Amino acid sequence: CWVCLVDRDIVTTVLIIVLVTIGITGFVFYNYVSSALQPVNAKATEYITVEIPEGSSSKMIGEILEKQGLIKNAQVFNYYSKFKNYGNYQSGYYNLQKSMSLDSIAKELQNGGTKTPQAPVLGKITVPEGYTLEQIAETVAADSTKTSGKTTKSPFSKEDFLAKVQDEAFIAKLVAKYPQLFADLPDKDKGVKYRLEGYLFPATYEYSKDSTVESLIEQMVASMNSNLSPYYAVIESKNLTVNEVLTIASLVEKEGSTDQDRKDIASVFYNRLNQGMPLQSNIAILYAQGKLGQKTTLKEDTEIDTNIDSVYNVYKNEGLMPGPVDSPSLSAIEATIDPSKTDYLYFVANVKTGEVFFANTYEEHS
Repeated sequence: CWVCLVDRDIVTTVLIIVLVTIGITGFVFYNYVSSALQPVNAKATEYITVEIPEGSSSKMIGEILEKQGLIKNAQVFNYYSKFKNYGNYQSGYYNLQKSMSLDSIAKELQNGGTKTPQAPVLGKITVPEGYTLEQIAETVAADSTKTSGKTTKSPFSKEDFLAKVQDEAFIAKLVAKYPQLFADLPDKDKGVKYRLEGYLFPATYEYSKDSTVESLIEQMVASMNSNLSPYYAVIESKNLTVNEVLTIASLVEKEGSTDQDRKDIASVFYNRLNQGMPLQSNIAILYAQGKLGQKTTLKEDTEIDTNIDSVYNVYKNEGLMPGPVDSPSLSAIEATIDPSKTDYLYFVANVKTGEVFFANTYEEHS
């Protein structure tokens, strides 16, 4: 009947209106939530320091973040945290940016903040084990770090770094601050290339906008002092100096790759020193030539100039070089402080496998 048709049309129309309304509402809600998950300002570069009190709920944290302008909606943060099962937010101070997404901020809050406000970290510089000062200077200048999806270029230059490590006033300040570490720092008149060579600990270092080349170098020196502190008494009890330990360790670092090989190689150097034999390490010669750290062929290594006129020529000169030739790892330092007890006087490595062979006599070595 006609009335039935009209009723059917009304029901259909109402149903369509309801479905469209639901669709529009869902679309608007989806866009709203999606927008709330995005950064407040993708181009922002400034850091905002935020304190998250101990015991804060995700709802409270969301309100703090929204108040600081770091997220768009506290309620979305709260629901998102529950949806993703992010329940392990840590208290402390955080340096956050408006260019960070809600998820990035949530993940950062799970890492744990600092007890006191800290300057924002702009980047990190990694100094590999066994690097010379010149290699460290190049790394410091060339290093770049990705933080929050952005690449930060190091603000330091190689020239400034090398100038500062040779600044006698700066060195004097370090000697006064770290007397045990620098008790036997070699003097310039001993022919050392860089007085601070070997005294910068290989590790990863952070820098902020307030960091300078001077503060960066002091971080590296402080790290070496911190790592050596447990061994100062042992070094003294063995009638060694810190400079001697670092000098031998700088050779051990390059000559051996495993902890055991390093301990055995250290024993070879001590045995030679005790018998008045030259150390005969190519590592020191390469340093004298300015080639340490560069790739050399086996042919170049066997044809190395052992007659070079240098205080680092441990083929001609008995005893140690005046100072280290690179920054040794803690493993090499520990091997030097506590070497194996052997009668070895020679060693040679298989350049293909890395296996090291030791001998008591030259005939065995040959």
